[in-house]
Amino acid sequence: MDFGILSILPPLLAIVLAFITKNVLLSLIAAVFVGATMIAGNPIVGFVDIFGNYMIPKIADPWNAGVIAMTLFVGCFSVMLERGGGAWAFGQAVKDKITTRKQGQIAGWIGGLMIFFSDSSNSVIVGPILRAVTDRLKISREKLAYICDSTASSVPLLLPITGWGALVMGIYKESLPAGTNLVDVFVKSVPFNLYTITIILMVLVVAVTGWDFGPMRRAEIRARKLGKLTADDAHIKKSETFQLKEGAHPTAWGLIVPLIVLIGSLFATMYYTGPKGEGFMNTITNSDTMLSLTVAFFSAALVGVLIAMKNKVLTFKEGYQVFIDGFQQMIEAILILIFAWCIGGVTSDVGAADYIVEATRGFMTPGIMFISLFITACITSFATGSSWGSFAIFLPIAIPLALANDVSIYPAIGASLAGSLFGDHCSPISDSTILASLGASCDHLAHVRTQLPYAVLAALASIAGFVTAAITMNGFISLAVSIVCMVLFLYIMNRVDKGRHPESETTV
Repeated sequence: MDFGILSILPPLLAIVLAFITKNVLLSLIAAVFVGATMIAGNPIVGFVDIFGNYMIPKIADPWNAGVIAMTLFVGCFSVMLERGGGAWAFGQAVKDKITTRKQGQIAGWIGGLMIFFSDSSNSVIVGPILRAVTDRLKISREKLAYICDSTASSVPLLLPITGWGALVMGIYKESLPAGTNLVDVFVKSVPFNLYTITIILMVLVVAVTGWDFGPMRRAEIRARKLGKLTADDAHIKKSETFQLKEGAHPTAWGLIVPLIVLIGSLFATMYYTGPKGEGFMNTITNSDTMLSLTVAFFSAALVGVLIAMKNKVLTFKEGYQVFIDGFQQMIEAILILIFAWCIGGVTSDVGAADYIVEATRGFMTPGIMFISLFITACITSFATGSSWGSFAIFLPIAIPLALANDVSIYPAIGASLAGSLFGDHCSPISDSTILASLGASCDHLAHVRTQLPYAVLAALASIAGFVTAAITMNGFISLAVSIVCMVLFLYIMNRVDKGRHPESETTV
C-alpha cells in the first residue's frame, strides 16, 4: 500500500513526541503503534502486530539477541568497576604523580579514552578517581565534568567492539542488503563521525593550550584565584562513591586485570569464531562479534568480582548482587533498543524512506543531505537527551536516502551518528550529562551552561567538515577541516573573551 506523504508519520511522530514528552521510549512505542495500525488497517490488529510482526521477530534475530545479552553484561561490568575497588585503588596510586593543571586535565582525557566500553561507566569512574587530583590542582568541577562528559559517549561510539557500536550496527543492519559486512561499514563511517572526533580532540587542545572561553573560563578563574571549585550557589547531588570497608585491601589490579581479560577474551573469541586461512584481520573482521563481546564482558565482570571478593572488598552475596544490579541498570536501554529496531521495521514497511527519496530527488545534493541529517539529529537529540533514540530515527532514513541518490552511505551514517551524539553530550536531560555532573560532583546546570558553548563550537566546525565531505567524499580530509576549524574557532573565542573580560577584571 502506498501511503504517500502519510508514510513519514511514524518517524515524524517519534520526533515530535520525543520533543514534547522528553521520553524517547514512549515516543518510539507510540510511533510503532501508529505505523503498525496504518499497515494493518485497524488499531486492534495493529496492536497485536507490534508483537507478532516486529517486537518478537526482532528479539529472536540472532544478532539482536546477541546485542541484548551483551548489553546486560556491559551493565554488570560497569557495576563491578564501581564497587570492586580497583578503580579507586588505581586513582589513589596515581594522584600524587600529577602535579600541574595541564597534567590533571590531560590525565582526565586519557582516563576517558581508557574507559571506552560504556558511557555510564566513564563518568562514574573517571570523575571520582580524578576528583581528588583536580581539587588539589584547583581545577574547577565544571572543567572536570566537561572532560568526563566529552569522552563518556563519544569514545564508545567510535569503536565497533562496544555496546554503542553493536547498537548502531544492529539498527542499520535493517537498511543494508543482506550479507553486508556490518563491521566494515562501521569502520568506514568513523572518519565521517566528525563531531564525535572533534569534541574528543577539543578536550586535549583546551588542556594543552588553556584556551577556555565563556562561562568555563570564568569558572576556571574562580577556582584558580579563589580556590572555589564550585560556585557559592551550587546545588550538588552527591554521587555514589566507593567506600573502603574495614579489612578490605583493594589494589589497582582490580581494574587492570579485568581490562586485560576484557580485551584478551574479546580477541580470542573473535579469532575462534572467525574464518581461518586468509589472515588475522580477515578472521577478526568476519567473526561473530556479538558472541565475542558477550563472552568478553561476562568474563571481565566475573574476574573483577572474584578479585574484589579475594581482596575482601565484596562478599559473595555482594558479588552476586553486582550481576543483578548490572542487569537492572540496562533494562531501559534494552527496551529503547528493541523499539529502535521496531521503528526501523515500521518505517521501512510504510515506505517512509522511499517517499522521502522520491520527494527530494530533484534537489537533494550531498551537501544538503549531510548537513540536514546532522542538524536535524542535533536538534532532536538535544531536545530528547537521547542519542540512541535519534540513531533509531535517522539511520533508517539516512541510508536509503544516500543509496537512492547514488551517494556514499558512510558520510550519511557519520552525519546521523554525529548529530545524534550532540544532544547526548550537552542536553540537560541526557543521562550521560547527568552522570558527568554526578561523577564530578558538579552543579548540573553549571555543567550544562559551561559545556554548551564548546559543544556548539564543535558542531559548527563539523558543519564545515560535512560541506567538505560533500565535495570530496573523503572522510580524512573532511575530518582535517573540522579539526582545523575547531582549533581556529577555539583560539578566536579565547582571544575575544579575554579582550571583553580581562582576568584582572573578571568577576569570580
